[in-house]
Amino acid sequence: MTVIRRLALYVVLPLALAAVAGYGWYQFSDTGKRWRYEDRLATYCQGLIPSEESAVLTGYDTDKGLPNAVHHGGSDGYELCWVGRRNALTIARIPASARDDDGRRGVFDQLRPSMSQTPPLPLGGGWQGYTNLKSAAVVLKCTNQDASVVVSSAGAGGGVADGATTELVAATAVRAADRWGCEADPGGPLPKLPAPPEEKSPFEAEGTCAGIPMRDMDMIHWIKETTSPAGTAPLESCVLGETKAHAEELFVLDARFGPLAQARASDAGPDGDAGHAGVYSWATAKCPEASARALFTISTTEYVHEDADTFARSALSAFAERASEQRGCTDLKLPG
Repeated sequence: MTVIRRLALYVVLPLALAAVAGYGWYQFSDTGKRWRYEDRLATYCQGLIPSEESAVLTGYDTDKGLPNAVHHGGSDGYELCWVGRRNALTIARIPASARDDDGRRGVFDQLRPSMSQTPPLPLGGGWQGYTNLKSAAVVLKCTNQDASVVVSSAGAGGGVADGATTELVAATAVRAADRWGCEADPGGPLPKLPAPPEEKSPFEAEGTCAGIPMRDMDMIHWIKETTSPAGTAPLESCVLGETKAHAEELFVLDARFGPLAQARASDAGPDGDAGHAGVYSWATAKCPEASARALFTISTTEYVHEDADTFARSALSAFAERASEQRGCTDLKLPG
């Protein structure tokens, strides 16, 4: 009996030591850390977050790096998932017929861009996406469904939507499209983001501000625009400003396409497809392969101290006409 016990000890002890060593390796080695991270991702955010691109932001930390993921809205809802301490990803499949009804908070509220001093920069590389360095988004139009897969990222607490974030957003969009049976054409490798545009003379407009009649507008001292390849971002902007005691924005023009236009469109909107309300005017156009009309807006800020309605309408008209022509949009409706 003593011999049997000794033999059992010789067998069990090495197995126990091996188990302890294996546990220690899984818990503390770099490879084990990656395995634990991938195990966590398998169930985090419905398994939609890619490992390689997210690890750049999380450092393979499963606690602080992947702190919270919530599903909203039932089977047709969306995912809201934190990746890193300052990046909240919204992942959704949005039917082309969906609209923002201004009711309770939903996915369209999550898609609205964060406030930024940087106009939206196209991602390039054949992607339909943008970043304004505070938020970013990628849109994949499904060729086999009347819907789009949209992934957006909003930085919180000083978070920055830089190249690492746009890589994550793009990779997540591809993963979500595959999961949801959305056949889409993603872009290629993302190029390095262009430098944020700086203020320049109104007479140097060549991008999103081109064509706006500013020659007789002495109040406008500078513009801020993007000049990257046209028609590749679901969100475009042009900012017109002044320089007195401080540099202040006077007029802000935006163009939204696809799901980002749906996020601001409503069948019950005032004056329908075009109109004017207070400091805000809007126009719309029908664009190829999109059921929601593209939305073009101009907002007049509090720093405009004279009647500028006529200029605002002519600026919106020129801005909308340029953007519509670049994308082959037709049936442009302008406020009267």
